[in-house]
Amino acid sequence: MIKKFLLLITLSISLQASSTEGMWVPGMINKLVSGNMESMGMKVSLDDLYAINNSSIKDAVVHFNGGCTSVLVSDQGLLLTNHHCGYSRIQSHSSLEKNYLKDGFWAMSLTEELSNPGMDASIIKEIRDVTDLVLADLSVDASEAERKEHLKKVSGEIIEKAKEETGLDVYIKPFYHGNQYLLFISEIFTDIRLVGAPPSSIGKYGFDTDNWVWPRHTGDFSVFRIYANRENKPADFSEENRPYQPKHFLPVNIQGVEENDYTLVYGFPGTTENYITEVETKNILETVNPLRLKMREASLSVIDEAMRKDELTKIQYAAKQSRISNAYKKWIGQTKGLVRHRVLDKKDSVESLFTKRINENPDWKSSYSMLIAEMEEIENAQLPLSVNRNYFIEFYYMGPEIFRFTEKYRELAAMCKDETITNEAIDAWIAEHSDNSGYFKNYDTSIDGDIMKAQIEYFVEDQKPLDFLNNLKTDKESLTEFVDRLYDESIFNNEASLNSFFDGFKRKNYKKIEADPAYEFSLRLAKFYSDVTRPGLLLYVTKSDSLMRIWMDAQMKVLPERTYSPDANGTLRITFGKVEGYEPFDGAEYAYYTTLEGVMEKEDPTNPEYNVPARLKELYQKKDYGRYAHSTGEMRVAFVASNHTSGGNSGSPVIDANGNLIGLNFDRTWESTMSDIMFNPIICRNISVDIRYVLFIMDKYAGAKHLVDEMKLISE
Repeated sequence: MIKKFLLLITLSISLQASSTEGMWVPGMINKLVSGNMESMGMKVSLDDLYAINNSSIKDAVVHFNGGCTSVLVSDQGLLLTNHHCGYSRIQSHSSLEKNYLKDGFWAMSLTEELSNPGMDASIIKEIRDVTDLVLADLSVDASEAERKEHLKKVSGEIIEKAKEETGLDVYIKPFYHGNQYLLFISEIFTDIRLVGAPPSSIGKYGFDTDNWVWPRHTGDFSVFRIYANRENKPADFSEENRPYQPKHFLPVNIQGVEENDYTLVYGFPGTTENYITEVETKNILETVNPLRLKMREASLSVIDEAMRKDELTKIQYAAKQSRISNAYKKWIGQTKGLVRHRVLDKKDSVESLFTKRINENPDWKSSYSMLIAEMEEIENAQLPLSVNRNYFIEFYYMGPEIFRFTEKYRELAAMCKDETITNEAIDAWIAEHSDNSGYFKNYDTSIDGDIMKAQIEYFVEDQKPLDFLNNLKTDKESLTEFVDRLYDESIFNNEASLNSFFDGFKRKNYKKIEADPAYEFSLRLAKFYSDVTRPGLLLYVTKSDSLMRIWMDAQMKVLPERTYSPDANGTLRITFGKVEGYEPFDGAEYAYYTTLEGVMEKEDPTNPEYNVPARLKELYQKKDYGRYAHSTGEMRVAFVASNHTSGGNSGSPVIDANGNLIGLNFDRTWESTMSDIMFNPIICRNISVDIRYVLFIMDKYAGAKHLVDEMKLISE
């Protein structure tokens, strides 16, 4: 009896969606959700959030270089995002002589702003529901292959028509696992310049130790500017370009936040998997996450040790280390959160209720009785291939850089073997790709080799089959010898050797490229993935996608009391919540904000993660906070709220009830990383830097008051 009661309680909790849960598509928010937003305190209208013909808040929200979010805060295209979002660009401009990572950077005029080739920023102009158009004339009996071909053809036609109509970038994304299709029209800007960044001792204060952690004291922001041509349209970098004049920019609220204040996060969350089954969640917990953590821990141990020893190495590997460690620590927190909050039990409860209800309805039973069992069978069957895929990603893409560097030379080797390709074309290719100074500037052969040694043992130990390694001996000593020989003999491991090889390059020299040990090993890894692992996985993925589409639709019919927001897929979303602390574990209670005093309490001159700049200490000692202090006199640094966020929300504007900027979202708490699979409003919190701390650092610390003067400040 007690067990039945506990099951009912679990079912109740599982089915009750929090009023703050979900990542909603602007312009398509239903009355139930908008009612929740209003009851929590929202004063702006849905039209204020999203409009096509009039300016709206969505016009100030910018997709930052494809992976983060940013926000326009002036009529001169001034753009705020996170320090970690701009980190690789700050690093690219840094050297021992101009170490912007260490010392910070501030342009005191437009002419001092730094260009960033290859960078882009895009603004969504319109979102259209094209589901009926995409699925029109698609037979209900169509196979998955026929469905895929239909979607490709019809989507392409719709996109081309919209491009002709608007002259802008257009793409279509599936929602609810293929039950809905939305078209996005965006304007892409490519002249993006670095305006300012605090030193890493502010912008990354706490570094890896504090990553995914609350309380947090990081001033995680950087400043860029969008430039446009004389017609205010996107254009590649030119001295003739001028600051972009946006349709809308956000006013900045310097009054600050209080507990229970309404918060709205507007941005581009990357990926969530809120509707996966219990079995898939179990496989992530017990198989996939452990192998990914093992591989990243191996590479990080090498990089971290090297960075501690040398300032140049610290600059070279700063962005790489950050990229690897970010997900590493997230997966640790995600695993702990899913286990602690018994997510497998909750998934099982939902599936049990689903099964109970379909068994009570003959039509549902006929359609869905085998659905969960089929999904479990497919998931378990594909697991060995998923293991191989994840090892490949961690070794090839996140491990030694030499693998990816040799990739581009496959094109050259193919050209040399193709008799229809002229020698002039080959010479032109070499001329275009001969400058590798940018790559070698941030490359250390001993570090790269040590990363391969650290990872290869795990890579060959757990993967099956391994015939593609040509019977490579897998004992540690043999693997070490293999790696040493690879780096010693490869021309791709040394800039001078590579330049010498291509100086006077002859067509027949492609044979030396193909015989190069690094090139050959890289190609073997890539071919095994592309010829064996990927095709095998695709067979399962095709079936799995079909079942997930049915599962999503079935849940909405069978369990209509739940609220269903679409999984994140890198498209523009709105999430809402309120400023509130939380209890991470028994006996602990965290406040909703942190202050500059906490920065000083954490200071440790012997630990580079907790160094505090002298100027910041001086301002703290004098309590010289200007107009950016809270009403209590404190200089607040960060706050937490109950918004449902994910990767890609980094840099997202945190907006108050009146549509003003109050912070920049930059992280989640460690306990919240499980929200990519299941959101729990009791424990999940997003972390934001208080906008007043951003302005304080600009104005009082950096002396860049001219940037603050560009903004519209709201103090009431």
